[in-house]
This record gives sequence, C-alpha cells and structure tokens, in this order.
Amino acid sequence: MTESNRKPIGLPPRRNADNLAVQNLMKANRDSATTGSDTPAAPPTSRPSPLPDTAPKQITFYMAADDLRRAKAAYTGTSGKEMDRSWSDFISRAVLMEVERRERLYNEGSQFEGGAQNLAPGRKIQL
Repeated sequence: MTESNRKPIGLPPRRNADNLAVQNLMKANRDSATTGSDTPAAPPTSRPSPLPDTAPKQITFYMAADDLRRAKAAYTGTSGKEMDRSWSDFISRAVLMEVERRERLYNEGSQFEGGAQNLAPGRKIQL
C-alpha cells in the first residue's frame, strides 16, 4: 500500500442547532413563499385535528416469551391462509375475538360502557 500525502481536513462545520429539523426548513420555506404572494395565508391551527375513531393507535403490552414465540409461529404459519394483513392485524383480531367473547358472556352481547379512560399502569395486585 502507498501512503497518502493528503492532510486530514478535520471535522465538518457545525450547524446552528436552531435549524437542524426538517420542519424548521419547511417552515422557513413556507414563510418566504407566502410573503411574496398576494393571497393571504391560512391562519395557523393551534393543534392538529383529532384522529378518527377508526384510525390505528399504537399500544404496548407485555407477554410471556414462550407465548410470544407461539403466537409468532401461528402467525407466520397461517397468515397467508387467514389473510392477515400484518402482525398488527393478527393481534388486533385476536384481541377483538376475546372482547366479543366477554361481551357475550358478561354483557348480553352488548359493548361495555367506558373504555376512554387510561388504564392503571402495572400489574394488578394478586391476592
């Protein structure tokens, strides 16, 4: 191998921390574009519109490792036959099957009231 005569150029120049996010760049471009136009810009909304009730929402839960392996094996072995769109679809359908079973057993097939409040974190205390 030959040794290079080039000198290292050092670290790249630092960027201003205020302008690192893409959102800031997009906002800066919008502001400059709207100032030159004749049409008034729409007033900024204070918060985005809420998601519809049917929009997916990410959830997290814990499951025993053996049960998780069993569920993954069942999913990968049958997802084509059962037409599962994804792992999330598989889990969602499994949970809804249990929900429907409990509604039939404990609530005469009707949906339970509530469900909008947050659940208590952690495990229930075993007596």
